[in-house]
Amino acid sequence: MEIFLMKKSYFTFGGQESYALDILGETPLELMAERLGTELKEEFPPEECDGREIVVLFPVYPFITIRALRDFCASRSGSFAFEGGYVLRGSIKRKDIASLPVIPVGNAFGAGLFRLEDLPSVLVRAARESARIHLSRGVLIEDGAEVGFRVEIGAGTHVGRGVRLSGETKIGQNVRLFGNCQIEDSEIGDRTSVNSSVLLEARVGADCTVGPFAYLRPFSEISDGCRIGDFVEIKNANVGKDCKISHLAYVGDADLGERVNVGCGAIFVNYDGRRKCRSRVGNDCFIGSNCNVIAPVDVADGAYIAAGTTLTRDLECGDFCIGRSRETVKKGRDFLARRD
Repeated sequence: MEIFLMKKSYFTFGGQESYALDILGETPLELMAERLGTELKEEFPPEECDGREIVVLFPVYPFITIRALRDFCASRSGSFAFEGGYVLRGSIKRKDIASLPVIPVGNAFGAGLFRLEDLPSVLVRAARESARIHLSRGVLIEDGAEVGFRVEIGAGTHVGRGVRLSGETKIGQNVRLFGNCQIEDSEIGDRTSVNSSVLLEARVGADCTVGPFAYLRPFSEISDGCRIGDFVEIKNANVGKDCKISHLAYVGDADLGERVNVGCGAIFVNYDGRRKCRSRVGNDCFIGSNCNVIAPVDVADGAYIAAGTTLTRDLECGDFCIGRSRETVKKGRDFLARRD
């Protein structure tokens, strides 16, 4: 049996053709090629079969298997057509394909992709098949999670309902993923917990906690033992071991050492309207709540930045920086007089 897997579109959605639609990280063509052990053919089969058995398929059965295809063909003699392809045997010529008898497929090939309304059921089938594969490897995938076929997950990991893993994502062992997480082309180390967060091309080490509602943008590198809390955004930054960025902070274009504490509301200001600059923070530093770190600055080991400070210059080892003015309090005011 010679299989010709042809590139042909049956519908479009959002400007994307049916053979290029994303089904858990792969296209119908990729799924079919893997299951049939064949490659995409750029040209149609020769004009005559010359006694060979030729099967021409269009990408409408993403979950077809080579065994199902062989059984389907063996149960019928001669040449015939079906919705999604045709089988050529003997000396039939391509010009005679239109006159071939059409054979109904039924459920022989599993989920089809003939119309746009078929796509939701195909995605459900894809999610269940992917979950079954990972379950056999010791990974718990709850119903309602979507795990791409290219995703790698270590044993003992629990993927909760609403989690979506896609691309070349790699998840370690005994990881906990809960809530409506979206994790794409990212890596997560062993024993880390991620809750209701977005990771895009990010790297998170072992024994970390992320979220809820954290946003790790591309080129974010989080080392082992870190706490990335709620409403924290990290972008193009390196965060050292055992750092705590617990809530409501933005760390962009920065390098943080180990055991750094970033307080609530702290912001690394990396853009001056024309260019983006980078800041560096050493080990064992403390950045208080509502601080602004104006790049580029270099904060040496052990420095302490008091809450409410706007930092615009470098700090040496062990410096204590307070960058806020004292309150002005005017007693009494005229409040009581105006109230009367």
